[in-house]
Amino acid sequence: MDFKEINYLLESSSKITYPEITDIKKDYKLGQNMYDSFAGRHGELTAISQYIYEHITTEENKELSSVLLHIAIQEMHHLDMLGALLVNLGFVPYFMGKHNNKWCSDNVTYRYDGLEEMLKINIKSEEIAIKEYKRLIEMTDDDKVKMILSRIIMDEEMHIKVFSGLLEICK
Repeated sequence: MDFKEINYLLESSSKITYPEITDIKKDYKLGQNMYDSFAGRHGELTAISQYIYEHITTEENKELSSVLLHIAIQEMHHLDMLGALLVNLGFVPYFMGKHNNKWCSDNVTYRYDGLEEMLKINIKSEEIAIKEYKRLIEMTDDDKVKMILSRIIMDEEMHIKVFSGLLEICK
């Protein structure tokens, strides 16, 4: 995989629309559990912060830095969608995990031994996010919520492909 293919993947993914967040039933259990995906240790707020940090610290490699920024922007959209979902489920979109632990910049990995380790950490984080979204899907009977979370999973799976492709390039 090369940067042209990676950018094509990112652009293609961006063209697929997200389901509308309307007519969502209030659901205390789902909302409480959604906080981890919103702003928990491996949530969207952490992913945004991680990828922006990496974008800034890899600016000498313009292509890599640009890809990281693009993914961070997609994660911002996920954060926005989850925030809207939380509101529709009857919650305030606080930046915290499900146990009321406030988001902290310590969630970001600032030190790693080279690009290979950074990309492997990113892949692992995306895998954790997917697992959590699948768990949330299992918790709800609301088809709209399932569609929204499934669409986010599609992006996270594509991010794994992108990071795996970057691993090939960086070796």
